[in-house]
Amino acid sequence: MYALSADDAQSAVEPMRVALMTLVSSAAAQAVVSDLRRDSLQVDLVTHEVLQSPPTASVYIVSLDPVLAPIVAEKLVAWAAASVARPGLLALVNDGDHATSELLLAAGFDDTVSTPASSREIAARIRALHRRVHWKAPSSGRLRFGNVTLDVYERNLWIDGASVPLTSIELAVVRELIKARGRPLSRTQLLDAAWGEGELETSERAVDNVILRLRRKLPRPDLVETVRGVGFRLASS
Repeated sequence: MYALSADDAQSAVEPMRVALMTLVSSAAAQAVVSDLRRDSLQVDLVTHEVLQSPPTASVYIVSLDPVLAPIVAEKLVAWAAASVARPGLLALVNDGDHATSELLLAAGFDDTVSTPASSREIAARIRALHRRVHWKAPSSGRLRFGNVTLDVYERNLWIDGASVPLTSIELAVVRELIKARGRPLSRTQLLDAAWGEGELETSERAVDNVILRLRRKLPRPDLVETVRGVGFRLASS
């Protein structure tokens, strides 16, 4: 089993470069960029033409209308996933609803926020997303517990030799469960570790939704155990 060093446990992150992508340039998108810059974020405004080249930013905010979300979601996720250093994807959905958010998250987006939303909330989500997407793994890039191996760089989970691709939020939750080494973690602990402590008003139900998605992906769903009255843990075998 791989043991985390004190340096590894610091979970340092790489420098943050942010771009707001719009399918059609608008004054509203420019206003969001201006507001985020006032929140001390370096943000560039780009159009869909960036899809013709590999990603260069570490986080992309994608401004979408609900009607376009099901049409472009998978293409955007595939574009990001093809990069060696996959960027985080945050959907900024104009007058969005829960159905649109669920569709985007299922397609592989890392987070969504519906407008109108404050620049403070959007900035907090960007920072939390950057931390979990660009968290630096141990030098080997791999964490192990029992028959579970997580490659943070490749964003893959191996269980009994089978590869399971993960979204960044699924990776963050699995990473924390592996680091706990069989110790149960509460929903609050997982929220703080994977989403960012004190950053977002995210409900504990978000953890349940990620656990549900993980169990659907895993060759052995019972590897993620529910500890009644506590939370979740990884089974040791």
